[in-house]
Order: sequence, then C-alpha cells, then structure tokens
Amino acid sequence: MSSLSTSPLPYAQATASQRTQLAHYLQARLQPQFPTLPTHAFIRALAEFRPALWFIETQVTLTPDDLFQLVQYLGYSPEMPLLDPPLFCRPALELAQYVWHTNELTVRALTELASTLDIRCGLRLGELLRHTARLYPLAEQVVQAQRWDLPGSPRLLWGIPGGGSAPSNLVVERLLQQLAPVAA
Repeated sequence: MSSLSTSPLPYAQATASQRTQLAHYLQARLQPQFPTLPTHAFIRALAEFRPALWFIETQVTLTPDDLFQLVQYLGYSPEMPLLDPPLFCRPALELAQYVWHTNELTVRALTELASTLDIRCGLRLGELLRHTARLYPLAEQVVQAQRWDLPGSPRLLWGIPGGGSAPSNLVVERLLQQLAPVAA
C-alpha cells in the first residue's frame, strides 16, 4: 500500500534533486502526448508554473489539476510544432458549443419570424439577431478540432456540428436584411 504525503511541498522549497525527479516524472508521464518535446521544455514549464510537489512514498507526483494545467501549458510551448488541429481545452469546447448552439437557435427563430407577413422587431432585438445569426468562426474551429470518435469524448449538443438541416448562409443573410425595425 502506498502512502501519499499529507501536505504538498511548495516548488520553491524543493531541492534540485526533487525538481529534477519531477521533470523526469512529467516527461515520462507525458511522453505519448509530447513525443518530440525536449527535456529542457519540461524543466522550463515547471520553473514557470511552479506546481506543488506531492510524494507517494519516494515517487514525486502532481495533482490531477496541476497536471492538466501543465499539459495545456506544454501544448503551447515554443518547441511544439503548430498543432493541426490546435489544442483546445474542454472549457473552450463547451463555450464554442454554446456559441454554436446559440447561432442555431437564432437561425431557427429568424426562420420562424420570416414565416409571418413582415419581420418587425425592436432595434435591440434586430441587433441581437444580426449578431448571433452569424456563426463565429473560432467556435466552429474549436468544435471541429475535437476528435469525436474517441471513447470518453464529450457529448455534442443536438445539432452540433451541423447536424440537421439549416438554412444556407445566403438565406440567413436575406432574412437578416428583411428585418424591419419597429418605428419608435
């Protein structure tokens, strides 16, 4: 049975040997994710991030949250080639899905409004519809960068990405041009 230290050792208080051990642990732990990243990049990341060290018997380790943050940090390391697709964290994906879903809801609402004889709305509503009916390109890039064939991938919101019929951009633009502000 292994015993986890009850309190972390602040990075600033760690010895050179403990820091080196942590760098080797990190490099070994993340080798599959960063096979081409040199040792000095791991050492630099640790020196800049300065995570607390935890020990299981004589083995140094990090908390899952610290490890996650270091992975994100290493993904943007200058030694890393530009990733295609780029590396996005789960909160970025969730925000992109929210933006994309808002766009889809707006387009559906706009289509419903268009089924009336005329499309009249207040100035602010018109601005909101114009703003949210156009999909933000970064949201599309973040969602499409994910590999959805992997087990454990987050579930997509209904209709994301592009599931279901939606009006073309030309149709949406035509509907947006028909918006007539209500006379004040």
